[in-house]
Amino acid sequence: MNQLIILKPIITEKILSVQQALDKYAFWVSPKATKNQIEATFKSVFGIAPLAVNTIILKGKTKTNWKTRQPIEKSNRKKAIITVAKGTKIELLKLNTK
Repeated sequence: MNQLIILKPIITEKILSVQQALDKYAFWVSPKATKNQIEATFKSVFGIAPLAVNTIILKGKTKTNWKTRQPIEKSNRKKAIITVAKGTKIELLKLNTK
């Protein structure tokens, strides 16, 4: 069940700079997940109790397939921004330096 709530981390330059400055991490989560479910899953997966969980629902866009001129509906997505205690770090990407 834990794998279905937190789908994957969001790794962009803007998010990485916020992580270093404000100790916040962003994840794509299941659209039906609540803040309590996200908090419990984060705690069980990473072993860290979050201070706050903020969620944002991003509405899907309507694109046009220019070959067939048919509209394509993109699905809605949900983003969770999780605040952890000051100085707490999570290894999201482990680079192999062999």
